[in-house]
Order: sequence, then C-alpha cells, then structure tokens
Amino acid sequence: MATDTKKEFRRRDLIKAAAMGAGVAALTGLKSEQTKAAEEVVDLLIVGAGNSGLPAAIQAADLGVKVILVDKNTAIGGMLHISSGQFSGANTKWQISKGIEDSPQKHYRDALRIGRYKANSELLKLAVENAAAMVDWLQSIGVELKPESPFFAHEHELYSVPRTYQGVAEGRTLLEAFRKQLDKRIERGDVQLVLGATVTNLIKDKDGRIIGVGATDESGTAKEFHAHAVILATGGYGANQELIKKYNPKYQSSLPMCLPHATGDGIVMAQQAGAKLTHMEYFIPIVGVIEDPKAPDRALLANLVLLPPAGFSGSIWVNKLGERFINEDTIHPDERERAILKQPDVTIFVIFDEKIKNENHPAMWGWTKEKFEQEASRGGMIKRASSIDDLAREIGVDASPLKESISRYNGHIGNKLDPDFGRERLKYKLEQPPFYAIRMVGTTLITMGGIKVNHSLQVEDENGKVIPGLYAVGETLGCAQIMGDGLCSGMSVGPAMTLGRIVARNAYQYVQRERLRP
Repeated sequence: MATDTKKEFRRRDLIKAAAMGAGVAALTGLKSEQTKAAEEVVDLLIVGAGNSGLPAAIQAADLGVKVILVDKNTAIGGMLHISSGQFSGANTKWQISKGIEDSPQKHYRDALRIGRYKANSELLKLAVENAAAMVDWLQSIGVELKPESPFFAHEHELYSVPRTYQGVAEGRTLLEAFRKQLDKRIERGDVQLVLGATVTNLIKDKDGRIIGVGATDESGTAKEFHAHAVILATGGYGANQELIKKYNPKYQSSLPMCLPHATGDGIVMAQQAGAKLTHMEYFIPIVGVIEDPKAPDRALLANLVLLPPAGFSGSIWVNKLGERFINEDTIHPDERERAILKQPDVTIFVIFDEKIKNENHPAMWGWTKEKFEQEASRGGMIKRASSIDDLAREIGVDASPLKESISRYNGHIGNKLDPDFGRERLKYKLEQPPFYAIRMVGTTLITMGGIKVNHSLQVEDENGKVIPGLYAVGETLGCAQIMGDGLCSGMSVGPAMTLGRIVARNAYQYVQRERLRP
C-alpha cells in the first residue's frame, strides 16, 4: 500500500510513466516479427507486466517455461511507476538481523484484525507464509531497502511489530530490479515481451480450457496468442468509471489516483469467460486528496488530511451538509477512511481561518506560502471569503449549519472539551478572517473486488469449478481477498509479488501436464 506520502503520487510521475520504456528489450505492438509468436502455442501467456506479472514471468522462465508477457502500455511496470512500493513480510533475514521477533502467524492475525476478518483466509495465509521468502528474494536480486526498514507505516493501521519495507526509490526500486532480471530472460530467449497490445478476450477450446487470448495493437490490428495456460495480472479497475458505477455506485464521486491503464480488463474478460467475481461491493478510499486543477478528473495529494494531526493542525472538517463528523486529530487512518466513506459524495471541506493558515505549512506538498496565496486568490481549489456566509456560498454549503458547526466548535475551544468527537488538541477558535475552505474527496488508488480463485490461484466459475488453464494474481483478484475490509501496510504490492511467483510455479505444473496431452 501507499507510503512516504510526500513523494507518493506526483503528477510528473503519471506523465513520466506514460513515456518510459527504455532499458528493456521489447516488441511494441503486434508487428510482423511477432507473427510466429502469434501463431505458435507457447507454454505460458502472462497478461500484465506490473508488480505481479513481472515476478511471475521471471519465475516461470527460471522453471524452463517459455513465456509471452503482454502489456497494453508501451512500458513495463504498471503502477510501480508511481507506487510507494511498500511490502510486508514476517521473519525475514532483514528483520532477524535487527533483532525483531516476528512470525507469519502474527502477520496473519494482524492482517485479519485490520481487515475486519473479511479476507479470504486461505489466500491471506498463502501470502504471509511466503512473504519472507519474497523479501529475501528481492534483496538477492539487488533491491536496496531504505535503512529504516522494516518500519511502522503510520498512514495505515499499525501492525503489532514493524514489518513493512520500502526500496530507496520506492516502487521504482522494484521496477528497476525486475527490469534487469527480465532483460536476462529475454536475452536468453525464455521470455518474449509484447508491449502496446491490449488483450480483449480469452479463447476457450471445446472442452472449456483456456488456450489463448485475442488482442489488438495500437492501430487496431487483431491477433491471437495461443498458450497452454494464461495468467491474468492486469490490475484493478480504479480508472474505469463504468465499473465503479456498476459495482461501487455510492462512490462515483471519488477521484482516480491510479494510472489511466487501470481499467479492469482482466476482470471483465474473465467474467465474460464465466469466472466468478468476489468482494466487488468493498471500497476503501485513500483520504487526503483534492481535485487536480490541471486535470479535473484526477487526484492531487494534499497534506491536510492524510496524516493529522501533523497535517494541518487546527482546521475542522465538515461534509456537504456543513456538519462536523469526526475527531480531526485522530491517529487512526481506518477511522478517517470509514468516516469519509460515509459522507455524501465522499466529499469533505477542510475549514480554517487566517491564524490557523499562518500557523501551518502550506496545504499541499511542495507548495510555498506564496503559491498558496496565488491559488487562494485564483479561487479554484482554495476558497477564501471574509465571512462564513460568503465562504458557505463559495463552496455550495448551507450557511446555517456551517455557522452552527463553527460556533459549536469554538465553544469547545473555550471549554477545552469536545463532547461531540473527543478532540483533545483544542488550540484556536475559527474566528479570524479571511476564512478558507478546501474541498477534498476520497480517491481510488486500488480496488477491492476481483476474480475468485482457489488456493492454487486458478480462476473459478460461478459454480466453484476451476476454469482449466486460467490463473489470476495481483490486484486482478481485488485487494479485499488479501486485506479484507481494511488497508494493511504493504499488503497490496507485497502479495502481488509473492503470489506472482507462486502462480508461476502452479502454472508450470499445469503446463507440464498439458505438454503431455495428445
């Protein structure tokens, strides 16, 4: 999951990710040199070259499997381009070297607790029991960890012991290590990388086995790739508003913070092939974002809400009804996420006055006070007014309940007691004009629902039967199968890598059997 919030989701990384592609020997699109690959039957086809597809391809190649790795982007890496790249594991060599006592059992219990016991316990156990081997493997291939690893990640509900790790360059540390490893397998002829090709459908034989995929390149040229087995590692659907509307209609107002390619392609095509979906009703927003003024349908990270009380001390939060709804200084990320999830349109306003503004750092990461004043004068993301009535008008909130909320809060300051929500840091009344409001929304970074699989990561149909030859891994499963109804530190990226290696081994066993078929 998300980490090191100052650098986490920078707009320039979103732009950079679309342009990156150097450093890997790849075939872009479905050019003539891929005719042979499109016609022959390979051992394994992996759809998606992100943080589960890359470890899967590397592991499969090391087992002697011939792999075609397909991605619709023109660069490998998926969300690793912008991810903080946190991953968790218990009883790793790194933990042991620092004298930290931990175990997969503790990890399992912590994750179940944080996820409200809603996870797929079988998959969660598989992930945590193999996490240490994954972390040790990462170090063996050159992933350099931040020296403070393992640590407590305070932007998520805390584990009982520090077990979260992060590369020195966050997700890009993982990506560069995978890139080097993938290059070696490409050079020795074990992996063929196909970029710029969008997989559109799964191909079944008369017996219902998955035997390949249909795809189109950027020019619309259609091809088929045939394989003994297919692994779907295409990620979530956070950038697909149609799927958000279909499965999470209450949260259509949330803004995507994931990359635009996260459109749930694997989930859609698996369902079309008869797969069962699970946990689709689950949704957990990442809090602390505003609408990007340069791209109104995208999210921009702010420091107002994400890590209070260190975020923007003294402000209050109200919903679209002008009502306070939480202790703004809560140290529990889960409490913030749950509270914002219940607000109309997953939208809140951070309200403060001139004194509070001057007491704090600027509202956005990397801003100067001059930049804040420019934005306030422009009246876009920051609304400024000389009175609460005018401020309410600016943000489209009824002035009467907003004034009542502020008046009541100011009374709590005088009494040094907040009977409504138990806030203890009662320092300043909101009374010095001008007054400010910043609209913030929940954002979709990861999606929680996805494809139902068994303990071998084989895709199941609506009747609980395996669809032969089809596997799924990573966010294509939906994060709730691993994390349940909560956000656990390092349990999106981590299990994607761990299970990516495991699914390759399972697919290898299946391929071995298929090779013997007449």
